Amino acid sequence: MSKLSTTIVLTALAVGLSCLSIGSTAIFAQTATSISIVPGSSAPTNAKFYDPSPANIAVGTTVTWTNMDSTLHTVYSGSPDDPNTSGKSFQSTYMAKGQTFQHTFDTAGTFDYYCTLHPFMMGQIVVS
Repeated sequence: MSKLSTTIVLTALAVGLSCLSIGSTAIFAQTATSISIVPGSSAPTNAKFYDPSPANIAVGTTVTWTNMDSTLHTVYSGSPDDPNTSGKSFQSTYMAKGQTFQHTFDTAGTFDYYCTLHPFMMGQIVVS
């Protein structure tokens, strides 16, 4: 093998090993994810309100909620049972069908959210 070929092989090996030591999360960091407010979610008997929920994301990820239902909805952080935390981290305006709301999660943790118009609609984001 020529000196140039040996250098290329060793460089490729070094890059590969450094990628293994960094870990795949750092190399392929998630930057965006989508959550659907599913059709029929305004009914308490609906099997699912948000898809996915919980959503597992990396720190720095921007989440986009899209209202796929025919009814107005909101996305508020916290819980409808705790007015001290409701909407403190993020809150959308009213969202008609097809409208979106985005929030970027800059810290790790578990974030509950809900719809203020239909407080039984609760979801969760897990940021790690």
